[in-house]
Amino acid sequence: MDFSKYPLDKLLHIIAAVIPGFIALWVYQVAVPGAFRWFWSFGSLGYRTKVALVLVVALLAGTTLNTLVNMLLGGIGGAIGGARNHAGTRPETAPWRDPAWRAALSKILPAPPKDTPFLFPRMYELRKQQVLDSVPPEGQRLVLLKLEAERLQSVREDMDWERWYQHYHLAVLRPSEADAVFYVQRGLQFNLETASLYVLASVAFVPGVRHWWCVAPAVFWAAALVATEWKGVVEALNHWSTLDRQITYLTELARAANKAAAAPAV
Repeated sequence: MDFSKYPLDKLLHIIAAVIPGFIALWVYQVAVPGAFRWFWSFGSLGYRTKVALVLVVALLAGTTLNTLVNMLLGGIGGAIGGARNHAGTRPETAPWRDPAWRAALSKILPAPPKDTPFLFPRMYELRKQQVLDSVPPEGQRLVLLKLEAERLQSVREDMDWERWYQHYHLAVLRPSEADAVFYVQRGLQFNLETASLYVLASVAFVPGVRHWWCVAPAVFWAAALVATEWKGVVEALNHWSTLDRQITYLTELARAANKAAAAPAV
């Protein structure tokens, strides 16, 4: 079976959402004993219908909890990324200025950005000072305007390269769509982590949950969530970590495109 044809990442997250959903129902039952007794004693519904309804409710509850956790993690990740990447600042060294990477990217883009050297701030200030020292006052304004236009153009081109680098940086960090083992593991793990957060949050309000056999697994999976997300943030923010992999990936894309172009039409 070709697993690449199936959206396993979404499918397993949805199906496995019954895990935090059942945990939420169980915590509610512990907090309000007998809360569902009326449902099971409802005579007009068959046993299978009741089980199906419980599964649907658990699935909806679990999906809601997963959505809330994803929103929380996304907000934290966005705050970390925003704090690190201040607007208006350009790094002194950057992997998207690597000549080999730019050459590999240029082979797959129909119109790549201009490959001009980046005008570093120190070089800009040096050239600006040279204008002030060597150009007559009446001609300085025009020369300085040209220099500023060159600086702005350099920043725009550098940002274009950076955007492409970020695109393929995230692309090589994603697992293969055919990696079924990863999606099965991640789908189950994330739902267990969501359930653990719900249990830990319930400890403060539901005394019946305050048992070691409830808290210990919840702490373990919550720690696993923190470790997994922290690893993902570190990898996403460390742009240098994928430079070599991107060059290999882009080279393979260019080779595949050349083969497809050279193949005879059927």
